[in-house]
Amino acid sequence: MKQILIVDDEKPLLLSLTEGLKSRLKMIKVLTAHNGKEAVKVLKSTPVDLLVTDLKMPEMDGFELLAVVSAQYATIPVIVMTAFGTPGIEERLNQLGYVQYLEKPMELAVLADKIKQNLAASAKGFVQGITLPTFVQLMELEKKTCSLLVRSNGKAGVANFLNGELVDAKTGFLSGEDAAYEIFAWADVVIEMKAANSRTERSINAPLNHILMEALRIKDEKNWSEKGRRDKKQAPQSQKEEDRIFNTIDEVPEASPNPEFATQIEEEHFMTVQEKLKEFTGVEGFAGVGVFTPAGESLAMLTGDARFNLMEIGVLANNVLMNAQRASLDMGTGRGQLVHIEAENAHILVRCLNEGTDPLKSQPGKTHIHLVLLLASESSLGMAKLKIGKIVETLADDFRM
Repeated sequence: MKQILIVDDEKPLLLSLTEGLKSRLKMIKVLTAHNGKEAVKVLKSTPVDLLVTDLKMPEMDGFELLAVVSAQYATIPVIVMTAFGTPGIEERLNQLGYVQYLEKPMELAVLADKIKQNLAASAKGFVQGITLPTFVQLMELEKKTCSLLVRSNGKAGVANFLNGELVDAKTGFLSGEDAAYEIFAWADVVIEMKAANSRTERSINAPLNHILMEALRIKDEKNWSEKGRRDKKQAPQSQKEEDRIFNTIDEVPEASPNPEFATQIEEEHFMTVQEKLKEFTGVEGFAGVGVFTPAGESLAMLTGDARFNLMEIGVLANNVLMNAQRASLDMGTGRGQLVHIEAENAHILVRCLNEGTDPLKSQPGKTHIHLVLLLASESSLGMAKLKIGKIVETLADDFRM
């Protein structure tokens, strides 16, 4: 029997949710806690398969609880309840992490469905929990004021928030935005909440979403730069292997129609994902491009026009493509490859690259990505469609599972 823990300081709501879920989800045991401190005691003494928590609570609020869960129970899926939602925040949270989000007041049926989805995903082996980007997005949502002490693999940094805005960050010799980019690119973090430092001066003016996207870009470039260096260090293991390498090079035809063909192939192999995406910037009206998983998780992103929220557009466009693919299969026309959304102020092109045999699911060892290209309305669509077909193919090796 699966056990879920619901945390909320409103006792009538807690009782109502407990009784309602018991009648809807027969094979689930519901545990309860009235604040984060009680919840931590339950987590220490009892196996929990899913956490459902409010954010605003006395003694230990939801943020402090999530910090503990992130550090000590990172594989537990999380559903956050809040009465302070804003349009589009759910897509942003789902994009940046695996936390689920429900806005109060909520329907019991919706909560029950979310619980079933999370438990089913957990049973299939998905590691969920909450990430640092998701955590700070929640802080922005709830207009939280505090300092975050973030640790990762021997490194430490501090990020200061005022009414949900990131105002300052420090790590090592870095401060301000540079420190924020460094901290938010860390993996395997431990988050600790501290009281806000009243002497903190604002050194960051960029929106939090911009900081997170830039950190993601820097992290991606660093990973591919390190991969390139590792590849270059690898030497032939034997004379036989060395002969094979040189023989392969000799097989390139000297009379190739394009004498730069071999060089171009070699350079393309060492290009980072960001460098490949930059090829779109030459298209008239370029406004942004992103690579997403079929589930809507961001893999890489390049912003070109600050008027558009590329992350939210990418997630929604990703969903449109998935629905279009299902519809094309139902119509017997095969899997859908490209969706073109013509909006009032922009054109959105979404292209699927799926090496697997299942049209809608990813398979081990096979690349399955969605490329979302955002263009101003006066753009050259013909050129954009040619480029998106060419460039998405070059990304196959970068995202093969």
